[in-house]
Amino acid sequence: MQVWNRIWKKLNQESGFDNEPQRTVVLLRCVYLVLLIYYTIFFALMGFYSLAEEGFFRISWIAVASVCATVWLLWRSYRQRFRRNLILFIALEILWLIGFVFVFGWSCGAQQIMFVLLALVYFSFYDALLQKALFTVGLFLLRFTLFVYLQRFGAFSELQGRLLIMLQVWSSLSFFTLMGIICGFFSSNIETADKNLVLYNQLLREQASTDPLTGIWNRRHMLDHLENDMEQHPQMPFSLGMGDIDLFKRVNDTYGHDCGDAVLKWLTELLQKALEGKGQLCRWGGEEFLLYFPGMNGDEATHFLIDFLLLLNKAPFRWKSAELHISMTFGVSEYDFRSESGVMIKQADEKLYIGKNKGRNQVVF
Repeated sequence: MQVWNRIWKKLNQESGFDNEPQRTVVLLRCVYLVLLIYYTIFFALMGFYSLAEEGFFRISWIAVASVCATVWLLWRSYRQRFRRNLILFIALEILWLIGFVFVFGWSCGAQQIMFVLLALVYFSFYDALLQKALFTVGLFLLRFTLFVYLQRFGAFSELQGRLLIMLQVWSSLSFFTLMGIICGFFSSNIETADKNLVLYNQLLREQASTDPLTGIWNRRHMLDHLENDMEQHPQMPFSLGMGDIDLFKRVNDTYGHDCGDAVLKWLTELLQKALEGKGQLCRWGGEEFLLYFPGMNGDEATHFLIDFLLLLNKAPFRWKSAELHISMTFGVSEYDFRSESGVMIKQADEKLYIGKNKGRNQVVF
C-alpha cells in the first residue's frame, strides 16, 4: 500500500508549467505506466518462448526499445508541456505499431493501440473537430495500408502457436484496460462538470429569487409565484398582507444598521415560524414584507396577523444590553376573482398606510 501511495503521489506531481491540464497529465502518466507493464510482459513472453521457437529472441528488441521510449516519455512528462509530450507519444506509438506489425504480423493485436490514440486525441486536445477528423482518417488509412501489405507480403516473423495466443490475449487485456481508464477518467470529468453546472445554475436561481439578507423570497419570485397560482387556480380564494416595521429608521439611527439587519432577520424567523404550512413570505423591500395566504379569505388572514402582532408584542428583541420592542403594521387585501395581483398589492399597501396614520401596530382590512 505504501509503495502504491508513493507511485500515485509521483504520478500526481505537477509538471511545473502554468495553465496545464493537471488531471489529463496524470492520465497520460497512467497510460505510460500501463504500457510499461505491457511492454515488460511482452518482452518476458518473447524471452520465454525464444527458448522453444528459434529467432524470436533476436526481434524482441522491439519491446526493449518500447520500454526505454516509454520511460523517457514518462520522465519528459515532468519537464515538458502536456501537448508536446502527447504529440511525441502519439508519434512514437505509431512508429512502434508499424514496426511491430511488420515484424510480427496482424494477428497479435497490436493495432488496437489505434483506438487508445484516438481516444486521447479526441478527449485531450482542444483542437478543431476537423483536425481530429483528419487524424482519424490518417489512422484509418494507416491501418488499411498495413492490412493490405500484410495480406500480400506477410510479416517478417509471423507469430504462431501459444506465443500468438498469449500476445493476443495480453494485447487485448492491456488496450481494453487503457480504454477503460481513459473513458472512465473523462466520463467522471464530464459527470463532475455536469454536476457542478447543475449546482451552479441552482445557486444562480436561488440568488435570483431570494433576498440575500434574510434568505426568503424576493419581490420578483413572490410575484412569479403569485401570478402562476392565479393562472393555474383561478377559482382559489386567497389574501395578501403587506407588513411594515414601525419606526424602523429610528432603530437604525439609534443602534446602527447592524442592529437593523438583525431585526429584519429576527422578524423573518418569527414570520416564517408562524406561517409554516399556511402561506408564503417575501421581503418586498427595505423593512416591508409581503405575505401570501392561499385558501384564506380576508377575515382569516386578518385574524392570523392579529395573532402574530400579539406574539410580537410579547417577544422583545434584545440587542447587546438593550431591549427593543418591535411592532409592525399590516394591510390586508382579499382576492375578488377579478383584480390582477398588482392591484391587490396596491390595495394592501394603501391599507397599510391607513394603519400607519391611525397609530401603527395594527392590522387594517
